[in-house]
Amino acid sequence: MNQEEKIQKYLEQQLKTCELNARGYVFDINNKKKPKRDAFKVVEKYFNLFLNKNDSYRWIDLIGLRGTGKTTILQQLYYSKKNMDAYFLVLSVDDIVNVLQSNIAEVIQGFEKLMKKSLWELDKPLFIFLDEVQYDKNWGVSLKVLYDKALKNVFVFSTGSSALLLNTNADIARRVISTKIHPMSFSEFMEIKYDIKISKTISTKIEDAIFNSNNSKEIFEKLEKIETEIKKIYFKIKPFAFDEYLNYSSLPYVLGLDNKEIILNTIRKSVERIIMKDMSINNELDSKTLGTVEHILYAVANMDTINFSTLSQKLGISRSTVSDIFSRLEKTELLIRIYPKGSHFKQVTNKPSKFLFASPVFRNMYYTRLGSIIDEKNGRGKLLEDLISMYIMRIKERYFPCSLTFDNEDNGADFIFSVGDKKIVIEVGVNKDKHKQVLQTMKRIESNLGIVLSEQETELKYDKKNNIVTVPLSYFVLI
Repeated sequence: MNQEEKIQKYLEQQLKTCELNARGYVFDINNKKKPKRDAFKVVEKYFNLFLNKNDSYRWIDLIGLRGTGKTTILQQLYYSKKNMDAYFLVLSVDDIVNVLQSNIAEVIQGFEKLMKKSLWELDKPLFIFLDEVQYDKNWGVSLKVLYDKALKNVFVFSTGSSALLLNTNADIARRVISTKIHPMSFSEFMEIKYDIKISKTISTKIEDAIFNSNNSKEIFEKLEKIETEIKKIYFKIKPFAFDEYLNYSSLPYVLGLDNKEIILNTIRKSVERIIMKDMSINNELDSKTLGTVEHILYAVANMDTINFSTLSQKLGISRSTVSDIFSRLEKTELLIRIYPKGSHFKQVTNKPSKFLFASPVFRNMYYTRLGSIIDEKNGRGKLLEDLISMYIMRIKERYFPCSLTFDNEDNGADFIFSVGDKKIVIEVGVNKDKHKQVLQTMKRIESNLGIVLSEQETELKYDKKNNIVTVPLSYFVLI
């Protein structure tokens, strides 16, 4: 069988089985439809705009960290539209490249031969769902050609790890509508896992209080008005739920698992796939270099800031290689880089950055499997830092211009979130009853917005003398 015949057989098989394949993503083991993430509603809206003849939405791309539910959303969208009078192609680019040893362009050509007509001659619309497009190194060019060739009768929905952004150019970006998917918020987790719906109105009001106030007192006053409503929400939530979310469940692929050991193994395998598949898509890194990545990630789990030169000496690899590894980890979104304050100025660009995990589940996996060299309270504090940075990375898409930095000077605060002219100083901890770090940073950067997020605090407090508001962490995670 030649390659053309293999592609024909592959397409015939996919057309026969795509509905059956989707059911595993759409229904649970009890044949009940799985809940949909908020990101599904966004991409469905874009799809419906295309159906309403808005051809600006012909190509939608869903990107994000591996394990955030991109494939599930793709399959849910296909399944919800499968009864339309249209052609559907639901394809794994991983299979196309690594099993079929082909590429997107050849498979599309194969479909035209199967139909015995070109795409623009089709008698009804064609909806193409392509999962993990980054496995085809020419994905961007292939989809650009498809976009231009098919005019208005083809809709493309693609997903991929954020590493694919390495290959994106302005010509492609002009055609595609990209949507970012993040790890789940606590509210999403509660709705999907426990069917407890958190009021969107409350979430919006909390976000408005923290990120749109002009001073700390205003934050306090806004939150005080809704404090009773917030506390009512927690009457419905079991005490262990936040721990479950923080340590294991901010990524949707573990929600169907109850055994903690299985969950940790699943998270570990996800990290391995990121290292072996996403970090070196075109085999640019050799096996020796890839072998150091786990050592680096464990170092990140136990350090506040990362010095590339120190790691280079410890691991016996060049500083440039260490820098390249961190750059790739950041592009896959396994790590979030937080620069020191003022890092846009040349004199501080060489100061160490803080690297946090995209979700606290990764740090917890290393702590649980390999142990931690820092004490339990500080380890818990680092998990909470991961959580807050994860939240802010999602929230910051709604604010422009903005930046997230930290105070690298002695006794500096964990985060500085700058929105326009406002600088919000944030410190997070298990039982933060002192305001020293926030106060020091507020003075250094001349800010009048200081927030302490304390996990064990249950009451909203305002320190009038120092102009600092203490917010229970349980309030913040409802955003």
